[in-house]
Amino acid sequence: MCIANNYYPTLSYPEEKKSHSYNIKNSNTLENNKEYYSDEGNSVEDFNFVAVGDFSCNGDAKNTVKNIINADPDLLLGLGDYSYEKSAKCWEDIVGGIDPQIMKISFGNHEFEDKSLVKQYMEYTNLDKQYYSFDYKNVHFISMATETPYEEGSQQYEFVTHDLMKTKTNPSIHWTVVYYHQPMYTSKTHHEGLESLRDLYHNLFTKYGVDLVLAGHIHNYQRSYPLIYNSENPSNPIIEQSAILDIGDNNKQNSNNVYVEAQGTVFAIVGTGGQELHGLDDQAYFTANQLEDHGFLELKTINNGKSLVGQFYSNDGSIIKDEFVIEKSSSSGDSSAVDETFDDNIPLNNPPNNNPYNLKEIAYKNK
Repeated sequence: MCIANNYYPTLSYPEEKKSHSYNIKNSNTLENNKEYYSDEGNSVEDFNFVAVGDFSCNGDAKNTVKNIINADPDLLLGLGDYSYEKSAKCWEDIVGGIDPQIMKISFGNHEFEDKSLVKQYMEYTNLDKQYYSFDYKNVHFISMATETPYEEGSQQYEFVTHDLMKTKTNPSIHWTVVYYHQPMYTSKTHHEGLESLRDLYHNLFTKYGVDLVLAGHIHNYQRSYPLIYNSENPSNPIIEQSAILDIGDNNKQNSNNVYVEAQGTVFAIVGTGGQELHGLDDQAYFTANQLEDHGFLELKTINNGKSLVGQFYSNDGSIIKDEFVIEKSSSSGDSSAVDETFDDNIPLNNPPNNNPYNLKEIAYKNK
């Protein structure tokens, strides 16, 4: 856990996290993009991070933050739209129990309703640019800005392109996570996907092996199958069927939630921080699960960083309402390189009533 400097709230961290302090450098210049380092060396350790956007300053936002604090994440990825007011003060008060140095935020459209808002959030989270990247353990994160020019030839496009190229050749990075505010793809709801972003960046994400893309803006939860850009019909992405691992579970609610790393990218919308929810009119064919609930997405690296587990926690009793796993294969896209033997006797770390879909924690046995 990063330790705050000159920050007034008294923060309490578990002893095991106090002894594993990491320094994170944000960068949107490749020369200054430092890898993480630890006081105990560069050994890969499993960790958790959370993602959510679209908070506001109401009771639902307070519940979301309370549950995030209980999850004790190493990082909080903000997906944009925080206070919904002309000042950041009320949101800063709500998240006051979270170290601002672990908050790595992107910026939404509501941050631009007042000239000073973006500056307030940047100062609070110690950012100097609206788009940037950083490494944490074996994960590379890219925070993009959908409210800032991103077209081909823009400074942001050049940064993201070269950053992905560099990350692809870094042997210490096993996962690439991109996050921003406005999503590319969505089921039918209050907003549509951002077509210009989709048509320019989805192929780029596929080319350089982006594993997971997170967005907000739409006030519900949606999670896709691994997707490939469809150049002939861009609004209808192609589901990468070879990435979906059949675990032989007869319960359809559990099936198709385990993915072997291949070409496809998983997209998730987590605009569930507290602002009034948007209804879902239909479920797109490429959407594996969708929910109208406040809450947050927790992501955990497990098995020495070789697997990434995502769990959506609803504020309604912190119930897990979605779970998915992305497994790294020794040969990308080759499912035969993955041990498909699962230990069904390992329960989730939650009581049975917190696991309504009877999801199982999957134990991958090393070859």
